[in-house]
Amino acid sequence: MSPLARAIPVLILAAGCSSSSTTPEVHSQASYDPDALTAAAFAEYDRDKNGTLEKAEIDACPALKGAITGIDTNRDGKISTDELRARYASYAAANTATVSVVVTVTLDGAPLPDATVLFVPEKFMESIIKETSGKTGADGTISTFTSDGKQFVGIQPGMYRVRVTHEGGKVIPAKYNTQTTLGVEVFGGRGSPALTFALTSR
Repeated sequence: MSPLARAIPVLILAAGCSSSSTTPEVHSQASYDPDALTAAAFAEYDRDKNGTLEKAEIDACPALKGAITGIDTNRDGKISTDELRARYASYAAANTATVSVVVTVTLDGAPLPDATVLFVPEKFMESIIKETSGKTGADGTISTFTSDGKQFVGIQPGMYRVRVTHEGGKVIPAKYNTQTTLGVEVFGGRGSPALTFALTSR
């Protein structure tokens, strides 16, 4: 078999198509250090160095903004070091390597097939978890994902920026890709949002 012929099945799987001869894998357990993660997040986003992440600082990190319901336990609209440390401690306590999720993408209220969704770890997590992607099917959903050329049943717990592109000619605004404002926490614990991305063409 030629090298090109051998590569074709791999490319199909990377695009998110299923194969009865391929069993998706489970990620290796990541190591979540609550103190180190909290320090790294605050070093990047606590611009005024007052020990609290406030609205403008949270808005600068799409994943923290998307996860605030689960982090802000006193409901003051801010994130303290203790609150963020507690959230990351719950990652470690959960001891979960892979979160099985179904991602749904719509555009102007209709399912968006053939969209590629890229989960990019926030900078303070990029040495712990891996970039992951998936491609939507005809119903606008993704249930298996690829990372490092392998197929997985889910996504590693963590905080990600999300970028959505489309190969079929649909125009996806920059706010969803090159200048993305989309962010999500993949965890499965209290306050974790559903992975539904409702895009608009404007």
